[in-house]
Amino acid sequence: MTRSIERCRRKKKRRMKKDNNTFQNDNFLSFQNPLIVPVELPEELIFSEILTRLPVNSLIRFKSVSKTWNSMISTCYFIKSHINCTKSNPFVPTSSVFIKSDYCFYILNYAAYDRYPDNNHGDKGLIKVKGLKFYDNSVNTFLIGSCNGLVCFGRGNAFAGFDYYFRVYNPVMGQFLHVLDPLGNFQGKLIYGFGFVSCKDDYLLFVGGLQRRSYDNFVYVYSLRSNDWKKIGAFDEHEFSIFLGGIGVLVNETLHWDTSQVRISNAKCICGFDLVEETFKDVRMPRMFLVDDHILDFKVCEMGGSLCVWAEDVYGGVEMWSLMQYGVWDSWTKLYKIDMIFELGNFYGCLENGKVLIQTDDGSLMLVDPNQSPPDFTSLVKDIGDIEIVSYIQSPVSPFLHSSVAETEGQVQASIE
Repeated sequence: MTRSIERCRRKKKRRMKKDNNTFQNDNFLSFQNPLIVPVELPEELIFSEILTRLPVNSLIRFKSVSKTWNSMISTCYFIKSHINCTKSNPFVPTSSVFIKSDYCFYILNYAAYDRYPDNNHGDKGLIKVKGLKFYDNSVNTFLIGSCNGLVCFGRGNAFAGFDYYFRVYNPVMGQFLHVLDPLGNFQGKLIYGFGFVSCKDDYLLFVGGLQRRSYDNFVYVYSLRSNDWKKIGAFDEHEFSIFLGGIGVLVNETLHWDTSQVRISNAKCICGFDLVEETFKDVRMPRMFLVDDHILDFKVCEMGGSLCVWAEDVYGGVEMWSLMQYGVWDSWTKLYKIDMIFELGNFYGCLENGKVLIQTDDGSLMLVDPNQSPPDFTSLVKDIGDIEIVSYIQSPVSPFLHSSVAETEGQVQASIE
């Protein structure tokens, strides 16, 4: 009996000693690393401060966490916050362009060439867009524009009297929206553009062209939110005439074309179409372009969110002017002049250090530093054929604004298959 009591005492003593050591070790670890204590973050903080800073590929995966997460990540408020964070985040590649080159499509982050030239020389900076193919090898496909991660294409059907249809595409999410031509009777050159209207929270596709069996130019606008076309009106040749046609440059929710593309009542002005008011308007050019006989021709582009105009002179130089405050025509400011050694196609963006992305007439892409004399040219991509380019930024925006989440998921699966 005595031995049994003694054994129980020894076991109890060992157990108490073991528990005491465990307690001391836990306190020691907690003191050394207090982060091991689990903390549950509120969902509001997760969605507003963490998920909005993640890349789109991660957001797509996180949609599968739960129905609540899927619904929250798909809301307009979250998508707007994510776009704003992406544009202000220096570690996210926002200096990108979407490229159509003959039969292939690419995304190019041209900022990577400047930051890491050894890792991105040649064509390494090009990311080929997979799964984007057309039955006729993209021969009749043309880029219309890109806004907040959505890329818009136009397609001409030569076998049906050259009717048109359109697609709105998110390359990261793999979502397609097919849009049919409302008329089926456009002919000749078109003017077109794609942009976002904040007051309507809507993306609009603009198409204008000459109608068959008529001498009037018709203008139509398609709304992603209503999933319907709206006829703006018919205009005679004295109001606007289409020459080369082509893509409109989007600045301040307005599309812009130079006089080689479209001519309106005042041939000395840039042609603008206000997507908010849905009306044409004159956009004045710098006075220098109107009085200087040395200026040969000009084109419009967008640089850093501002409307810009560049022109070649008879001496082989290129001048770049920027409208510093939209609507204030006296705010046109000359940025720089470049002595070009290549035939220039157009400008497509700029970096924070002042370097600009240019396309040459032979289809090559280069970064040029206009502040150096002579200018420093860095070759990025060449020999990829005849190319079309639009600015691009990744985002989780879905082209199915008119659909519910359940309907969208079904359409996404169908488009991928």
